Amino acid sequence: MQLIVAEKPSVARDLARVLGVAPRGQHAFEGDGVVITWCVGHLVELDEPAAYDPRWKAWRLDTLPMLPAAFRLRPARHAIPQLRAVAALLSDRRCTSVVNACDAGREGELIFRYVYQFAGGGPPVRRLWISALTDEAIRRGFAALRPGAQLDALADAARSRSEADWLVGMNATRAITARGRAAGHTALYSIGRVQTPTLAMLVSREHAIQAFVPRPYWEVRGELTTADGQRFAAGWRLGNVARLASAASADAIVARDAAAAPPHGPCVERLRARVAREPAPLLFDLTSLQRTANRRFGFSAARTLEIAQALYERHKILTYPRTDARHLTTDIVAELPALFAALASVPDYAAFAAPLIATPPRPGRRIVDDARVHDHHAIIPTTTRARLDALDRDERRLFDLVARRFLAAFYPDAEHAITEVWIRVGAGGTDAPPPAFPEPTPSAPTDEPPILDRLPPPPDRYFARGRVRLVAGWQAVAGIDGDRRSRNGEPEHDAEPTPVLPVLVEGQRLTGTFAAVAKHTTPPPRYSEASLLGAMESAGKAIDDEALRLAMKDCGLGTPATRAAVIETLLKRAYIVRNKQQLAPTALGSSLIDSLPVATLASPELTGAWEARLARIARGEDSRAAFMADIARYVTDMVDAIRRASLPAAPASSAPPASAPAPTRSAGFHASVPSRAPASSSASASRSAPARSDASTRSNAPTARNAPARSSAPARSGAPARSGAPARSGAPARSSAPARSSAPARSGAPARSGPPSARPAPRQPARPPDRASRKRAPGAASSTTAIGELACPRCSHGGLIAGSRGWGCSRWRDGCRFVIWFETAGRRLSPSQLRDLVTRGKTRKARFRSERGVELDGRLVLDPTADGGSARLEPA
Repeated sequence: MQLIVAEKPSVARDLARVLGVAPRGQHAFEGDGVVITWCVGHLVELDEPAAYDPRWKAWRLDTLPMLPAAFRLRPARHAIPQLRAVAALLSDRRCTSVVNACDAGREGELIFRYVYQFAGGGPPVRRLWISALTDEAIRRGFAALRPGAQLDALADAARSRSEADWLVGMNATRAITARGRAAGHTALYSIGRVQTPTLAMLVSREHAIQAFVPRPYWEVRGELTTADGQRFAAGWRLGNVARLASAASADAIVARDAAAAPPHGPCVERLRARVAREPAPLLFDLTSLQRTANRRFGFSAARTLEIAQALYERHKILTYPRTDARHLTTDIVAELPALFAALASVPDYAAFAAPLIATPPRPGRRIVDDARVHDHHAIIPTTTRARLDALDRDERRLFDLVARRFLAAFYPDAEHAITEVWIRVGAGGTDAPPPAFPEPTPSAPTDEPPILDRLPPPPDRYFARGRVRLVAGWQAVAGIDGDRRSRNGEPEHDAEPTPVLPVLVEGQRLTGTFAAVAKHTTPPPRYSEASLLGAMESAGKAIDDEALRLAMKDCGLGTPATRAAVIETLLKRAYIVRNKQQLAPTALGSSLIDSLPVATLASPELTGAWEARLARIARGEDSRAAFMADIARYVTDMVDAIRRASLPAAPASSAPPASAPAPTRSAGFHASVPSRAPASSSASASRSAPARSDASTRSNAPTARNAPARSSAPARSGAPARSGAPARSGAPARSSAPARSSAPARSGAPARSGPPSARPAPRQPARPPDRASRKRAPGAASSTTAIGELACPRCSHGGLIAGSRGWGCSRWRDGCRFVIWFETAGRRLSPSQLRDLVTRGKTRKARFRSERGVELDGRLVLDPTADGGSARLEPA
């Protein structure tokens, strides 16, 4: 009997349909000689620190670093019955072979390998590797199953990523949090291998914005006219400098140019006419699709991935979306006619697909390049005919992006006639050569053009550029108007249309008027999700060129499959906020980065080097053992540096008053950076497999409300769990632990996913009464001394106060809904039990009453994101 293990139930049903197996059964579908079962995300996860060494139960700096000799696995609590069923099938003697049908990528490989290892092995493994869930793709995949051993290098990279995230996240979070508590801080400092460098980029940009001082400057504009009355505009320039530091200089240029009389009046000094060809943009990978959808429609990265996953799994009209490839493989070339035919059947694309069917294209290396695809090719439509009326508005818009990008790739280049001209005004400098034509040079968003602080001598020169589209080519498919510029296939809607210059010749005399225009320099823009995804893709480097981005992709932060989840994790932990299209760090996020005692924890370059090594491990070009040894050395050096760091200044109070402005910076640690860190030995341009990291979640993972304990939940030991440990993100709790939310459970830890106005208001807790009624409130007798210094675990900014029915946040008027009822689980809580809940994440064992009225021994466990009461009973 053949056992097939899919990653999620929906895929199992697709496989069952194609293989003729009735989709009936709670944990598996059984047919003639075939059993199909499934995982539900990660069924197995790396164990908690206390499982390796009892000394690691408490959060103590003197027990670090935690470096397990061998990592252990434990069941993920969210699907223990399914894990038992899968393990039993792997041990069933009737099964003679097993097919790993989990998602074809790095994390899918890890999901299966962990389950296979936890079950004690099983029959020989073969690998199903497909990029679409159409019936034909599934049949072809089963006809070409790969030996499981062929994917051992990919599994090594997946295990290395998981264990490295555990080591860095666990040790860094505990070390920095413990060090902060020694100075009187109550916050949990969540550190992640990808999360923290991403936050650091946002904080760095915010610091640049806050430090920015506007500077006035002036430009000089000319309105020039030909002898036959045709007008065009030009701007004063001295080489590439177009800005003047003083109004006096600008006015002097205007005065002397307005007074210039023939033969020194405006004259065409130099002219260049050329035809520029603009090729179609590369096909979409996940990151470029997310960036485009964010710019066009305002979709968040997570929303784009959710829609793409639905188009792939449910509608089956897109190929596998979690890819970082922007090319196709040669085996797809034979399918192109069928792909064009499928799009030709949709009225919106029929006019563009018909020419490709009539004259089949011969794609070049810009479209088809096997060397640039390792796991999955670019995102393209499938041969399944799309029924646009069956899609919702967002699904239709995203599919339209992919369909038009795919068709445009096979269309000719767009061609533009570009005319550039230098206009000379004034006498003097006749022997100087005419200036060269300016070439566009990429610049970082924080770069400001130079400003000239002196008045240059005459003559003055004005530059103008005109542009006319000659051949629409692929831009007709993409819907880009002829008078708009485009960049990487995206129309620049914010840019003014490029003017059309009249016919000019060198030496031609003109007349003109001139004027000075006052302006101010502007601060660098805040990141949008589109620009942040681009920065993550290139490890913080500002790169617009697509070819250069491809060369940097192995060195990015995370992978295309994880970046959206990293951004969402930062939002959930209240380290950043989203304001329309912009992302900005909160005071909490800025404080975390500014207080880091080890700078490399926030280094995009170092994390990018790690990702590059993981990609090389997946290709068999690097050693897992060497990489993990380097990670262990880095963690040891990091912990030593944190020990040597001076203590941060103790806060005046753990929670500032609700009316006090949130601090933008906090006193930081000071320590030298560890000298040893694993780094990339070469900048390979090949891709790595899609994977999750740094608190990422997949589309089939439990939601935050119903999810079992994630990495940011309190550890079983009573200390907070490693909020920043990426390998544990989205991971459920130990099998005996209750479900927990994804928010950090320590006092001062963030628990909100954004400002109160951005979320539906949960049930309002009891309103704190006035001072007189507080004195009469049960449990409030010692509230001042017992809880006055406790920070709210939900918002981290308010302090805890006693109301008429429970303890709540002092910022309840601002929307914080945190509340612990005086009467919880049939017991009146004491202030010491409240303190244990807030600072340890759970109370000590005591006698409680369950919801069914049964008396039992147990503990109350903190759930700061829960509404209607933030503590729940866990049986002992």
